[in-house]
Amino acid sequence: MNELTPEERASEYCEKRDSRPDFDNLLGTGQEGSVWPTTNKTAIKVFDREQNFNSELGCYEILAEHGVFEIDGFTIPHLIGSDRELLIVEMTIVAPPFILDFGKAYINCRPDFDDSVMEYYEQERTEMFEGNWDLVDSAVSSLEQFGIFYWDARPGNIDCRNHPLATFK
Repeated sequence: MNELTPEERASEYCEKRDSRPDFDNLLGTGQEGSVWPTTNKTAIKVFDREQNFNSELGCYEILAEHGVFEIDGFTIPHLIGSDRELLIVEMTIVAPPFILDFGKAYINCRPDFDDSVMEYYEQERTEMFEGNWDLVDSAVSSLEQFGIFYWDARPGNIDCRNHPLATFK
C-alpha cells in the first residue's frame, strides 16, 4: 500500500466510482480504520492494516456468495466493492438491528483461546449487552455455519435496537 492518508485513499476510491466521501459525517472509527458515507449512499471503510481488510472482505464475500444479508434478525451490509491496494471495502449502510465490522473475524478456523479467556469474554459480553447476550450469541453462532468466527461482539458492532426479541433495561 502506498503512503496516502485514509482520507486521500477514500477520495481516490470514490473518484473511480463517480462519488465523494462525506468526511463531515464519520460513521465510525476504531482500531481497524475509519468509515465514511459516500455521495452514492454507501459506506466505505478505509483500513489501517491489511490483515483486518482481508478478514472483513473475506467475510462479506462469503456472505454474499451464500446470499446472506440477514442473520437471526440482524441485517448485514451488502458488499458493493473493494480495492486491495487502497485497503477499502464499500458496503450498504444499514440501520439497527445490524451486525457489522468483520475485521477481527476468523475465517474457516476457530480461534484457540483458553477456557479462562472464553469465560471472561462471555461474562464481559453478558454485561455489555444488558440482557441481550443470548440473542447476540445466537447470531454470532449462526455465522459459524459459513466458516465465520466473529470475535468482536460489542454494541457498536452488533446493535440490538429494533430487534423484535431484544430487551432493554
